[in-house]
Amino acid sequence: MAQQTNLNISPYFDDFNPDDNYHKVLFKPGYPVQARELSGLQSILQNQIEKFGQHFFKEGSKVIPGNTAYSPEYYAVELNETHLGVPVDYYIEQLIGRKIIGLTTGVTAIINQVLKPESSERGNLTIYISYMSSGVEDSDIKVFNDGELLTADSDIVSGPNNNAYIPTGESFASCIAQGATSTAASFSISNGVYFIRG
Repeated sequence: MAQQTNLNISPYFDDFNPDDNYHKVLFKPGYPVQARELSGLQSILQNQIEKFGQHFFKEGSKVIPGNTAYSPEYYAVELNETHLGVPVDYYIEQLIGRKIIGLTTGVTAIINQVLKPESSERGNLTIYISYMSSGVEDSDIKVFNDGELLTADSDIVSGPNNNAYIPTGESFASCIAQGATSTAASFSISNGVYFIRG
């Protein structure tokens, strides 16, 4: 069975046994529903799904393939944690999928992912981006500068009690002073469905 944890203990009291061949749970009218009845009902349904699945699939079979993807150029930009006295992580998550522009270089990019400081090896708030175009004035500039201010393509309203409001064209964050940009590689697995343990 898919569930390997013993649930026949308090507070669940799931006493389902597939060898008993029970396929129905009856509820007694006029009495409250018991945890044992609901747990047993779920176990019966899961057992039926498992038996059906084992008829069609081997253990570990792909039902809907989760394809893999590799990118040798996964660009990162490290940001200062606060901007104009407001913590940037109050609103940075809502910028995923949106276009950002460097106010000095004119370089544009799309934010793909955000890495919080506590998850970063360098301890900095980091955004992973896809560069869209180089700077307007100098086409040789293809990345954001150290210390550069960044702006978004639309208004930002977020933070505790929605108290951070940054209009379009105003900076929402700044790159760290040294070594703000870097290039790495990424490997990902897209969503898929696999038959495992029933």
